[in-house]
Amino acid sequence: MRTSLSVLFSLFVLSLVVVSAVKPSYKNPLRRGLEWRKLNGLYTAEETSAPAPAMWVNQPVDHFNPSNTQVWQQKYYINDTFWDKANSGPIFVLVGGEGPIEPLDVSGHFIMNTYAQQFGAMVISVEHRFYGDSMPLPDLSVESLQYLTSAQALADYANFQKVVTGELGLEGCTWISFGGSYSGALSAWYRLKYPALIAGAIASSGPVNAVLDFVEYFEVVQRSIGPQCAARVQNITNIVGGMLNTTKGRQQLQVMFNTCDPIISDLDVATFMSDLSDGICETVQYNNDNRAAVMNIPTMCDMLLTGTTNEEIMAAFLKFYNIYNNAFGGGCTEASYDSMIQQMKDTDPYSDVAAARSWTWQTCIEFGYFQTGDSNNQPFGDYITLDWYLQQCEDLFGETFTFPNIQWTYTNYGGSAIASSNIVFPNGSVDPWHILGVLETDIPSETTLLMNGTAHCSDLFTPSPYDLPDLVKTRQIEVEQIQAWLSGPTC
Repeated sequence: MRTSLSVLFSLFVLSLVVVSAVKPSYKNPLRRGLEWRKLNGLYTAEETSAPAPAMWVNQPVDHFNPSNTQVWQQKYYINDTFWDKANSGPIFVLVGGEGPIEPLDVSGHFIMNTYAQQFGAMVISVEHRFYGDSMPLPDLSVESLQYLTSAQALADYANFQKVVTGELGLEGCTWISFGGSYSGALSAWYRLKYPALIAGAIASSGPVNAVLDFVEYFEVVQRSIGPQCAARVQNITNIVGGMLNTTKGRQQLQVMFNTCDPIISDLDVATFMSDLSDGICETVQYNNDNRAAVMNIPTMCDMLLTGTTNEEIMAAFLKFYNIYNNAFGGGCTEASYDSMIQQMKDTDPYSDVAAARSWTWQTCIEFGYFQTGDSNNQPFGDYITLDWYLQQCEDLFGETFTFPNIQWTYTNYGGSAIASSNIVFPNGSVDPWHILGVLETDIPSETTLLMNGTAHCSDLFTPSPYDLPDLVKTRQIEVEQIQAWLSGPTC
């Protein structure tokens, strides 16, 4: 039966929750749950403990050019509550990723605190350059961002370790790095590049394999939600796509989803469809995460599978979209490509889009990771293209931009064939990012763990009674590996 757009439009308007502020454009993977709980007033007892004071260490702007004498201050937090100083207890360091660090990093938000109690360890969280308060230069211009690379960040961590060891008297202490998502890759690369400094590394959900066109992301989403739910998402995509084909349909969508701007160009369509897909994709990525999830896959799919007519199907999707949107502060739906680019051109290092600009730079020059619809085995259509991402890189960072230097990233780190030792690579089977992780290895001292049914960085969070067996086992193996690293040779 042909959809009546006027009836559909009326249903949408009735169900719409209208909000005026633009919603946040970027969420750091490790701190995504923290953001949600702040908005909703949900904390664990550990997370409400006294915050650690911010501390600072001087760093070179450029570690690889001795003639550049510029320095800046890098932020870090320490918790020495459990540290066995008398016996030179180990140091557990959370290497910063694509976002600001928080005092809660060292006071109960992550499993490191639990491990620290077992091993008498000091816990440290170090901020990544060009994120949060750790700004090597006064702006995020292209001239400044040339110093934002993973290699410079790793050199920061190595220099940080050297300086803090001297300042705090940590000589003789064994260091183990932790990280999740991009910082999980950094944790592995820290051990790879500086094995004399880091005895072992936990590299949770680390996308060590840089790729330009990450078509597998949407493919894993489809597999994770199952054929019935995927078919419903495809149905939703088809209905929205049909409305996008007419001027009247676009106008109706603009009201239904409270877009910040009109949907005009093909780039606008890609921007709009990317925003609509976010809630579904992130529900999958963080499925059953005991710290970060707004809802899980079964709850989402039960909601989306409500109704049989196009009107009922789209009303159910809008209900889901509004719940997800409001959980992160609400706001209008991003639909204008030009408006998005204009916001992202802001070079103020403390603006609301600072982290998004910095991370976009990193993907544009080193990693790619562009999640496109260039596969037939996914339910989001072909609206989100590689050209859309590459256009962003050019529009934000200049016409001289070409492609991310994926080949050099592989040459420098080895991709999923990383040749190192004393690294644990945990990944969740539901998490779309697991495709870019290390899933198997021939190196005896590298441990790969694919956790059935679990999500992005799940092992880094503190245990829950509802943790799946593979997740429980993974934490047990991590403890065993840490014990081995502290007992045996590290290089």
